[in-house]
Amino acid sequence: MVAARARYHAELPRSYRPWRHLATPFVVGGAVTAGCIACLEGPALSDMLAVPVMWLVAIACEWRFHRDLLHRRVPPLQLLYDKHTLSHHAIYVEGAMQIGSARDFRSILFPWWALPALAAALTPIASLSGLLFGGDVGRLVLATSMVYVMVYEAMHLIYHLRPTHPLRRLPGIETLARHHARHHDPRRMQRENLGVTSTLWDRVRGTVAR
Repeated sequence: MVAARARYHAELPRSYRPWRHLATPFVVGGAVTAGCIACLEGPALSDMLAVPVMWLVAIACEWRFHRDLLHRRVPPLQLLYDKHTLSHHAIYVEGAMQIGSARDFRSILFPWWALPALAAALTPIASLSGLLFGGDVGRLVLATSMVYVMVYEAMHLIYHLRPTHPLRRLPGIETLARHHARHHDPRRMQRENLGVTSTLWDRVRGTVAR
């Protein structure tokens, strides 16, 4: 772990701006979400079901993405495995989860371009949902997806703050932080506690650490 942190800091570009990195997904995600909401034409109550349905879909997708792409080397996406399993999990292990400074954001957050790329990738899916179920449903699907990713980024970063940080006192956060810390036990990381924003899908799939 010490060697991994030293290697991370040695390889960190001098040009890296942690607060810009942190701000980018929230600026982009917030703008896309605000645009979707501003364009709503007056969703019916049935249209609003798109929000909880999409949230549940996102929880399931997060779990599967984490298990199948972040903890398995799958060509041509092996870079995801290298960055997550070989780097992130080498730097942070159960009992030593805390970042040292803002410059460690790069070891926690997705690359700055991830959320803009995801927004672009999800736009056709949202458009198809709009064609099938109405334009407001498509806009709600895209907006919910953006909010979910922003929540994911925020929660994951909070889990890696010092235990006495005020954000760690938010309701439910400490329980989820412990859940995530157990995932960082090398014996568990490939098969248990794969949910980050929620324990729901770990419970559904029976992957909660015992």
